[in-house]
Order: sequence, then structure tokens, then C-alpha cells
Amino acid sequence: MIDFFRPTDPFGAQTMRLVAESLRGGGDVFDIACACRRITPGDTESWQAEWAALGAEAERRARVAFTNGRGRAAMRDFFAASQYFRQSAVFEPGAGARKRERFVKAQQNFKAGAKLHTPPVEVITVKCGGETYDGYFCHPATPPIGKWRAVMLIGGADAFAEEIFFSGHEIIERGIALLLVDTPGRGSSIFLKNLPIRADYEVPIKACIDWLAARPEVDASRIGLVGISMAGYYAPRAAAFDRRIKALIGWCGCYSLLDDLYEFCPHLRPTVQHIMGGLSDAEARARLPAFTLAGVAQNIVCPTLITHGVNDRLMNVEGAKRLFAAIGARDKTLKLWDGETGAGHCGYDAWNEQIPFMLDWLEARL
Repeated sequence: MIDFFRPTDPFGAQTMRLVAESLRGGGDVFDIACACRRITPGDTESWQAEWAALGAEAERRARVAFTNGRGRAAMRDFFAASQYFRQSAVFEPGAGARKRERFVKAQQNFKAGAKLHTPPVEVITVKCGGETYDGYFCHPATPPIGKWRAVMLIGGADAFAEEIFFSGHEIIERGIALLLVDTPGRGSSIFLKNLPIRADYEVPIKACIDWLAARPEVDASRIGLVGISMAGYYAPRAAAFDRRIKALIGWCGCYSLLDDLYEFCPHLRPTVQHIMGGLSDAEARARLPAFTLAGVAQNIVCPTLITHGVNDRLMNVEGAKRLFAAIGARDKTLKLWDGETGAGHCGYDAWNEQIPFMLDWLEARL
């Protein structure tokens, strides 16, 4: 089963996302194919039950391997279990108990795997005013002589730090340190702490850059920022206010959350309402106009790459074009993916082409 349901079906799109991450250590593609055969398309109860069962089985295998001293095998299965538990809850509404429970299981399994990972993955916290965010500092696979380049990778609406470790794994493989933090509205900040997203996302990201720049191993003059999916709003917003960010990638571009996501993709509205703090549609519409890069994007002066699929069904490609046009940097690139693969949201079916393209661009500027 290669198409994993249908590519335009929500089940198919979420499975494609998991497959892309599995190829970078976040699961097993044959486990995924077997689960797909057992799931009834369109039946969300069947979906959650099968992925949760697969998560439990992967966790069982991991614990057996760990007990028998097979640390590498245990790590891989802990990571797989984390991803399968995450996958089981993607269609759960709002902040229900089952969604929170599955997040906790995903986080626990990821942390168990992270302890066994080489190079080290540190569990860290970042303070921002009265808030504290959870995250991970991932050491580069081949630390360079001298101080390290570093990248903060931030996820979008429903992505949390444990998941995007796999999206960003090639960063550490290239000898660059990687910071992953559950900033407001994401992961533990929303599921465990009830911290909703905010329009001034430059504030929590500044706190993360402060943390990163204070690390003695890190070269504070060589820090990059990458925002995937809805973080195509968060990351450019931060770069407009923080000159310490020396290179920016929008792995999707978003000029206005209201126009480019909320109005464009109705089935994402409940997710956005949830991460805004459980708002009604009317309340969300009243607050979303503040989530814009109008009057801000011209202040982005660092080298910037915006990538977006022309057939993205979740975020309007026109928003990426508007953002690119408004960015003030002299060194800026807009890459629109329009091939048979890679033209959808985040290009999950073309990461073997897209991730090297982005990281080659990044390394040349960081």
C-alpha cells in the first residue's frame, strides 16, 4: 500500500506525514503499511485504536530490547511508539482527555528514546517571563572544532517538539546543533500548561534564542531559525525583531493566519480555535487579524528562504508569495514546489529533495 489511502484524504495526508518522518527514525514504514490495511477509511475510532495499538506494541518491543541490553533497538522502538501515539490522536477534537493522554504517552516514549540517542539529546526548559517551555537541545553528530552553529526549528499548529525532532534530524547530521521548544500553543505548552498561541510570537522565540546564545558551545553569531507549516508565520515574525537570527527558512510561508490558513482551510478551524485557548469561531475571527506580518515583514533583513507547495491544501500559496514580496532582505529566495510530488503541504512526499535543498541553502549562509 504505497498511496496510504488517498493523497487528498485527511487520513492519507496525515499518514504521508508519518511516513516522511519514519524515514528519518520516527517509525517503520512497514508497520505503518500494516496499520493502514486494518484502518477503515473515514472511521476516526478505527484510526485512533489501530495507531494506539501499534504504539503499545512498539513500546513493548522497546522495553524488551532495553532489558536485554539492546539500546539501539530500544531507541528506535521508543521513537516509533512516540510517533504512533501522536498519530492516534491527530483527529481527536480540542483538548479532550484522550488527546492529552496520548500526548503524554508520546512524550514519555520520546524521552526514553532520547536517553539512548547518540549524539546527546538534552531535555531542557526555557523561561519567558512567567512562563516555562519544555524542549530539547540536540548536539551535532560531528561537533566542529570550535563553537557550534545552531538552528532553532519550530513546528506549526499541531506539531510538537518530539515530532519535529525527526523533521530536523538531518540538521544534526550536518554538524549543526538543533533546538526544539514547545512554545505557546504547541505540545506540552497547550496540552499540559494551557498556554495558547500569541500574535507577538517574537517574544517566546526571543527567549529561546536567548537560551541558545547563552550556551557556551554555541556560536551566537551563527544562529538560524526554521519554521515548518504554520510556523511559517511564527519564524518570520521573530526574525523581523531579532537581528541575532542570521538565516531564516519558512518551510511554508504565511502572511496572514486569518486569510492564508483559517479562511483557506475550514477543516483546520477547530485546531486553530483550540490552540488559541478554546475559542469559538467568532472569538477566533476577532483575534486573528493581529496574527499578520503586514507592516512587519519589511524588517526581516537576514537571508531568507520561503518554500511552499503550489497545491498546498492547508495553507494558501498566495500567502507565501505575499510574505516573500514584503520581506526586506536583499538575499531572499522563493522556492515553489510544483512537481508530481512535493507540491502539497510541507512536501512530505519529496523530503529527499526538499530537505537537502533547504539545508544546502542554510549551510551556505550560516
